[in-house]
Amino acid sequence: MARRWATVLAVALCAGCGGGGGGGPPAPVAANPPVVTQQSAGGMWFAPTVLGGSGPATSLMIAESGDLRISIPPTATSGPAFGYGAVAVIGNRVEGSLETRSVGVSPTPSAGAELHCTVSGTVNTRVSLQLTTVCTDGAGATTTTSFGFFYDSRYDTDSSLAAIAGNYNFPMNGPLNTATNSLNINGDGTLFGMYDNGPRCTLNGTVSIIHPDFNMYRFEVLFSSCTRFASQYEGARMTGLATRNLPGQKDGAFLLFLTAVINGRLEFASVLYEPV
Repeated sequence: MARRWATVLAVALCAGCGGGGGGGPPAPVAANPPVVTQQSAGGMWFAPTVLGGSGPATSLMIAESGDLRISIPPTATSGPAFGYGAVAVIGNRVEGSLETRSVGVSPTPSAGAELHCTVSGTVNTRVSLQLTTVCTDGAGATTTTSFGFFYDSRYDTDSSLAAIAGNYNFPMNGPLNTATNSLNINGDGTLFGMYDNGPRCTLNGTVSIIHPDFNMYRFEVLFSSCTRFASQYEGARMTGLATRNLPGQKDGAFLLFLTAVINGRLEFASVLYEPV
């Protein structure tokens, strides 16, 4: 598997050379500073806390490009939350931002909170990720949370369009109707399907490889011909990241996180697809 490392070297220059007379000792040469090795935040990462406090593990998908998707399981006071963002890495320093929205608990599932967050921290490539988020809610309240993420080595698996091509639906033992949810991915990355989970729409779009050495795919999906929530989803374009072969799932299954800002609000979909 290819590994690319960029190394920045600082060269010490000799000071006090030349000049006449004196005969004293030469000026000391400055020591070379430590070698700085460029790191990568790419990977699948898990932390045993959630944005804003203790709770179920937070999951991150970060592509080698820096594109990011976040998933937070439900808590006692909030439904699940998802979001998107981007990070950049200089040396081992990570900086970025993300947007999240949670689903409210019954009887007001649409009342979930939106958070606007900045992200900073450090990364050791495909080993550990330390992040601090500073998140602001709609009322202007700010929460700072520190995370220690663990790396998931399943990210080290190669990716290809040939590997992900095929026919999919939702798991037979899942809560959603497999007959009205389907997806076909062609060998060239084009996709077509039906989605029936809240909105009921036709799906068209593409799957692309982000880096062939790593188990992450980029999805771009157009929702059309919607017969439920048409005013909200008709013509909506959602983008996201997916990873294959999750533990405990059927071989070839993949988890897809999609997000889009629709009518000024962050919308999301988290879908497990199994091959048929």
